[in-house]
Amino acid sequence: MQNFLGILEAVQNSTEKCILATIIQVEGSAYLREGTLMLILESGQTVGMISPGCLEEDLVLRCKEVFLYERPQTVTYDLRSIDDLGWGQGIGCNGAITLLLEPITDKLRKELILLKNTLERGYSVLHEKKFLEDFTLKSYSFEDFSRQEDVRNINFTHIQEGYNYTYLFTPPPVLLIFGAGEDAKPLVSLASQIGFIVKLCDWRPGLCNEHHFPSAHCYIIGSPPKIMDEITFSKNDFVVIMSHNFSKDEEFLKNIINHDVRYIGILGAEARTKRLLNGIERKSNLYYPIGFSIGAEGCEEIAVSIMAEIIQIFRRSHSK
Repeated sequence: MQNFLGILEAVQNSTEKCILATIIQVEGSAYLREGTLMLILESGQTVGMISPGCLEEDLVLRCKEVFLYERPQTVTYDLRSIDDLGWGQGIGCNGAITLLLEPITDKLRKELILLKNTLERGYSVLHEKKFLEDFTLKSYSFEDFSRQEDVRNINFTHIQEGYNYTYLFTPPPVLLIFGAGEDAKPLVSLASQIGFIVKLCDWRPGLCNEHHFPSAHCYIIGSPPKIMDEITFSKNDFVVIMSHNFSKDEEFLKNIINHDVRYIGILGAEARTKRLLNGIERKSNLYYPIGFSIGAEGCEEIAVSIMAEIIQIFRRSHSK
């Protein structure tokens, strides 16, 4: 669940020359896997990461040559030496990582912005790169992906002409938060930083807005029935109800409970939630008290416990 949208948004907003670094092959173990992206700006600033921090400085230096000649380049970092005191930095990596450093041309920038817009609309995109035997980039493509058959998310294969790399970009998970109170702020911020599309729902326009929640991706304002009319739920959506208004929470829950979503979490004591349910049978996707029991105190720690639970459920559903 790398925050692709954050990287793609930086591509869209940057006025500098940029290079997109992509891990295209990993042999052995590595901190991050194929498909991981990192953006390097000509000023030396970066967005994203391809290691715990041991490769980024060298990668920025290597990019100076790519900026100069404006040609894609591949680089391999071999971290397999048992006496490695350099790249591995004692972090326990035991693999070789091959990256593609790709200058972002006007054409590629437009395609990456289109990729961002497509993912935000909830559609998948299949990305393919073809390489010659010496890893020279021959061609690439982006294709809207709507086929029903299962495909591998990442695939790197040796073909007659060289190598073929494919990556299936899937839409980020959606977190719908019902309630724009003060304690929702760290949850919205953390979820967005992790890579969720956060949709904030509330009946109070003075609270549910960009000023109070700059990290949210959209704001849905109105009575619970009106809000429901504006939402199309997906089976992969995550929902948190936390308005602290009993009657509003009751309405939200009543309207959501029968939707086939991945997770419905309700903030508050167990006794309060049982009153909200009012005899409704507890379903497998309903979680309360919300979050992991880590002794959390304060809204920041509670946000961590909630996102830990959500990430666990997300990972379980994507590891099957």
